[in-house]
Amino acid sequence: MPGLGRKCRLRASVSKVIRREHRGAFMRPSLSASLVILAVLRPMACLADDSNEWYGRVGALGAIYHSSATIATEAGAIPGATAHVSNSETATLEVGYDVTSNAYLVFLAGVPPKPTISGEGSVQALGKLGEIRYGPAILSAGYRLPAFGYIQPYVGAGAAYAIIFRNYDAAVTDLRVHNHFGSAVQAGADFRINDTLAVFVDVKQLWLSVNANGSLNGEIPVTARVKLNPTLISAGIKFRLR
Repeated sequence: MPGLGRKCRLRASVSKVIRREHRGAFMRPSLSASLVILAVLRPMACLADDSNEWYGRVGALGAIYHSSATIATEAGAIPGATAHVSNSETATLEVGYDVTSNAYLVFLAGVPPKPTISGEGSVQALGKLGEIRYGPAILSAGYRLPAFGYIQPYVGAGAAYAIIFRNYDAAVTDLRVHNHFGSAVQAGADFRINDTLAVFVDVKQLWLSVNANGSLNGEIPVTARVKLNPTLISAGIKFRLR
């Protein structure tokens, strides 16, 4: 990152000037104050990202689902019937682009997890209703907030998409869960190691539901609207793509 290197070298030169000035007979107050301020801000300036650059992030992610469901047969909604989705873990890959030194776009995809959907409420006796293998995909735009030393916080928002790769039957047979869009917000921070590497911690909240259908005992058609609404907590390594 040529721009970043120039900024760091400039701040280093300023530090040398300050030391020379201290060794002199006197320092002009206005010059002294300006140089001290620049020296204090040096870590913050070196942390800033340059525009028009690509970066990648790899990490581990845990999904905590705030799930519920509406389940119905041809006769109508089943009173008190709902569902629970088990939490899951996966590995993620993100590719991002710095539109400016503060604004960015980033796309996330993960190794498809396999959460279990279980009956709750009036259908709890059915136990496991089924499982799904799905791929989370999230496209976000964000903004980097002012840095604190070598810590760069950020916030963002975007669109999420659940891609269903495979359905697994249990109490519900012929299970079919359908792809669906949702929305997301995020907040996190990068902890800079050097000019090209950083450690990140990230939290995303998704509002995401899917539609499903199948049969109970192979005879009674059922439909469901399942709210997933996961909180995604991830951490990993960020690196520059030169």
